[in-house]
Amino acid sequence: MDYQYKSICRGEHSIMQQIAAQDVDPRNHIFFFNLRTFDRLFKTPALEAQVQKSGVSYQEVQRAQAEEIMGEAAGDSRRNPGEEKEKAIDQRRVFEAKREEAGHGPEIAGDDSIARDAMLHGKKVSEEPWAGDPGSERHAFIQEELYIHAKLLIVDDRVAICGSANLNDRSQMGTHDSELAIVMEDTWTLPSMMDGQPYNAGYHAATLRRFLWREHLGLLPPQGLDGTNDANAQPPDVNNDVYEGPEYEFVADPLNDQLWEMWTGNATRNTDIFRDLFHADPDDSIKSFGDYDKFLPKEVKQGHLYDPSRTDVKEKLDQIRGHLVWMPLDFLKDSQMAETGLQVNAITESIYT
Repeated sequence: MDYQYKSICRGEHSIMQQIAAQDVDPRNHIFFFNLRTFDRLFKTPALEAQVQKSGVSYQEVQRAQAEEIMGEAAGDSRRNPGEEKEKAIDQRRVFEAKREEAGHGPEIAGDDSIARDAMLHGKKVSEEPWAGDPGSERHAFIQEELYIHAKLLIVDDRVAICGSANLNDRSQMGTHDSELAIVMEDTWTLPSMMDGQPYNAGYHAATLRRFLWREHLGLLPPQGLDGTNDANAQPPDVNNDVYEGPEYEFVADPLNDQLWEMWTGNATRNTDIFRDLFHADPDDSIKSFGDYDKFLPKEVKQGHLYDPSRTDVKEKLDQIRGHLVWMPLDFLKDSQMAETGLQVNAITESIYT
């Protein structure tokens, strides 16, 4: 992260300081966002009883489900895939046989995941059932930053670059890491809009951006675990489904003022709620390591609610839409993030940057 901040906003060689040197305020022109999500650990009293009575952990049941959906792809390549699949399915049968004995009805009250509630047509978190008491549910809420280790650049809805290279000297200069990327520039155009004016966009670049932006904004329906009938999980000779509709048209013009208001509005609201409920880090209020200890004391369980006694948690989570949050550009700005030593020195710095 130290090098990310040095590239973005810290020091005279950072992109923001280079812009500021031209008497232009970079924060009016260049913006950085992260992605963050919440969920609820499905750990009800009845489920814990079912685990004890069956002798099968819930993680083993989840693995069995993955085996059924994904087949050998979910198995361990070092073992016999067929035997592993049969063993996993047998464990699931044993687990399910103890359902009623553990106090479950025909259906378990609640779902494995409620992350879908932040997406289009999702339920309200406040309407999600929970078999245990409210206190146990609050202890089950979690959040985490989504770290997407993929590199994608879409320019003017016409060109897309996707590959292994980062936007830094280490990847771009050609004298450090070996990288591989593809550049996609469409000959198939799509009538679109740019800054309120008619615009011929590249079909692939434009639909890819629209898809991603709707996901970030919570304007896509949630993706199911089983992609058997999902057009976007098929071989390349099957046309993708771009989910046309009002949300598809809403994000068509990337310079639309209403779209920008929703983008920044969602990011601000989501950031505030994650800070309020979870004290999610990194955060702009953490400007030093001393601030870190105050913001997130060691006794607070990482990723869980800061105050599990609060009774407004579900109503607050109802307000989160999509996954956008602001990137905290002031995070640890008053501290030296990477201390000079064996891992960070003149030699390693030349390698990492």
